[in-house]
Amino acid sequence: MKHIFKKYPIYYLLYGGFSGFMVILLVVVIGLAYSLSAQEMVKNTSYYQQNVLNELNSKIGIQMRSFEQTSLAASRNPLLSDYSQSKDNYSDHTRSAEIEEFLANITYATPMISSIQFYTKNAIPSQSQTPVVFIEEEKARKEIWYDWVQKADFTWIGERMITLFNGEFAVISFARKVYSPSGEYSGLLLLNIKAAAIQALVQGETADANRILLDSGGRAITSIGDPELRDNLGDFLPSMNDESGYLRVKTEGYTLANANSHLMVWSKHFNSDWTIVEFTPWKQITSSSVHNAFILSLVGILTIFLALFFTLLFSNQFIKPIRLLLHEMGRYTTNANKVKLPEDYTNEYGVLFSGYRKLMDRIQELYQSLENQYKRQKKAEIKALQAMINPHFLYNTLDQLNWMALGAGHDKMSEILELMGKMFRIGLSNGESLITIREELMHASCYMQIQQLRWEEGLTVQVEVPEHLEAFYIPKMTLQPFIENAIMHGFDGRAAGSIRIHAAREPYAEAIMITIADDGVGLKANWNSDKNGKTGGYGIRNVKERFEAFFGAAYGIEIRNKEPVGGVVVFIRIPLLSNQHDNIGTFSHNLPPLF
Repeated sequence: MKHIFKKYPIYYLLYGGFSGFMVILLVVVIGLAYSLSAQEMVKNTSYYQQNVLNELNSKIGIQMRSFEQTSLAASRNPLLSDYSQSKDNYSDHTRSAEIEEFLANITYATPMISSIQFYTKNAIPSQSQTPVVFIEEEKARKEIWYDWVQKADFTWIGERMITLFNGEFAVISFARKVYSPSGEYSGLLLLNIKAAAIQALVQGETADANRILLDSGGRAITSIGDPELRDNLGDFLPSMNDESGYLRVKTEGYTLANANSHLMVWSKHFNSDWTIVEFTPWKQITSSSVHNAFILSLVGILTIFLALFFTLLFSNQFIKPIRLLLHEMGRYTTNANKVKLPEDYTNEYGVLFSGYRKLMDRIQELYQSLENQYKRQKKAEIKALQAMINPHFLYNTLDQLNWMALGAGHDKMSEILELMGKMFRIGLSNGESLITIREELMHASCYMQIQQLRWEEGLTVQVEVPEHLEAFYIPKMTLQPFIENAIMHGFDGRAAGSIRIHAAREPYAEAIMITIADDGVGLKANWNSDKNGKTGGYGIRNVKERFEAFFGAAYGIEIRNKEPVGGVVVFIRIPLLSNQHDNIGTFSHNLPPLF
């Protein structure tokens, strides 16, 4: 993200960023609206369906209990319970006719009961076309529901097809074992209820519902709607932990409706053996949410176009001043006319334009100042070249005087002239500002030898400079002014004096510390403010100014009185310069102060 703001133009970033933000915001709003709307629709649908299923469950429970009671009453009738005890064929025929009439009356009295089947030993086939059928018990063992009956005295059998004298019928059966008063097994009684009647109860007033009726064991008794949901119901039963609830289930590949998911709502009363499960396609529930999302999308697209238009308009207004500023910056030259930027902006752009105009005016002033400085520098160089003629002339003149003094026999004067000639030769140094410490010491030594010719034994000099430091460079004419100051002011009115010159490399720093100490009278209280134009004072100021120009504040000169013995000590810190052309800007300035 950081590199994007560095790489691309502001106009693209502003326009593209705002537009992208609007699109993302719209997508998030539409997504949230759809999600919240869908959740609310699911919640309302599940609440309504649970109320409907609870009501249907109550009705179905009452109806199913009535069938169970009818079956119980029939099984306790002596005609059925004592049927298998008789051994007389004539009696069996008579008993069968009586049972057939009794059970037929039950079917006639209860229209929802389609037929009754009685599985028993020595069953006598019925000769009349009645809804009551006697069947040998052995045939029951071949039915798929027989195992369910074996595990209990009574049970419900799910929807199945049976064949009677008048055709095939879809029925839901309630099976109950019949026992004699003495507890002996007499047979199995099946009440076959019309499947359509139970399905009508399950369907209620909802025509297109997908519902399944389950018994207490979780077996499907009957269903309405999509039959494949019933066949695959076992995959969803583990999810129904509570008595009533709802859940979204994945049904891809299961249903004829080919819906990827359904809302599954179930209802089960705590005192009921029945559970009703309803499946509703998820897309059917959320269809209104999809419609709302579609409307929001259309409105959002229109909003995006309007936002892009106004973003383009505002972006141009924001970027126009910056473009003007960039144009002026691009055409700037030292000889350019006045900056042409609007002056009617009073906001941040106005401050920016005003600052740029002031900056350009300042740059023009600096250019003019540099041009004037360049002219002055040229004049100074010409004067410096002219000034170099005088030392050369003086050096040549001293050389001639030296030969004349030798010819006249003035040996001492000849020695002084020779030493002065060396000093001038070192001072010329081919116009270079830096010379080696060795040459600087030679220059100072020549001056001190001249003074020793005057002081004779009264002036003693001690030089302690390691030889490996003499190859480094120092600004020329650095030591001589301080030595001169010590002799002329420190030893004034005295017959003797001593000077000690010491140099050492500073530990942990790329610098050399040179000290010049004397045993003179010391510094006066206001020595630093005494600017009477004497040679010593001017020479010291000259050295300090050159050091500050060359090396900056980290290097410099410190002059102090020696305590308590008296005299003056001068501390001179210089960087390690290995040649005359070292870049001054590369010197380290992270040095501790001199004191």
